[in-house]
Amino acid sequence: MKLSFKEGDWVDFDTWTTEFSVSGQRGINYSKKYNVVVCVSKENGEENPYEDKWYTHETWDGVRFTGEGKNGDQKLTSVGNNRLNDKKRAHFFRKKNGESRYLYCGLFELVEEPNTLNPRSEEQYGVDGKKRHVWMFNMKYIHNRYPEKLAQAMKNF
Repeated sequence: MKLSFKEGDWVDFDTWTTEFSVSGQRGINYSKKYNVVVCVSKENGEENPYEDKWYTHETWDGVRFTGEGKNGDQKLTSVGNNRLNDKKRAHFFRKKNGESRYLYCGLFELVEEPNTLNPRSEEQYGVDGKKRHVWMFNMKYIHNRYPEKLAQAMKNF
């Protein structure tokens, strides 16, 4: 699949949803046309209870991405969570509050580490303010280190 944008590019909603052939209305989207998962990580705020954690690891860059579901305990069997767990890879976008465009971060894969559950359950608060169990997916950037353009753009979050 050839995209018209690269890691570190800011892309409008219509462009990326059309290119991936997804609705983009969910945090975890699936493209039947291309058989790929596309995830959106939004900056924390009132309407976004998800506590995604973007980081630079000693040897690779990645994200701990919160699964789908804004209230109540998340289920690994729900459509998006199950799809991400099954496919093991996803294209990621980040959205900053107040910004209409999305930062394309590239392709990520589930980290396979011995004796480590991935995904794993942890507690977070829902939109309703109640504690709940969510699924956290530890994802690694496919090329290990972010390219300079993406690394610079990440500093704006």
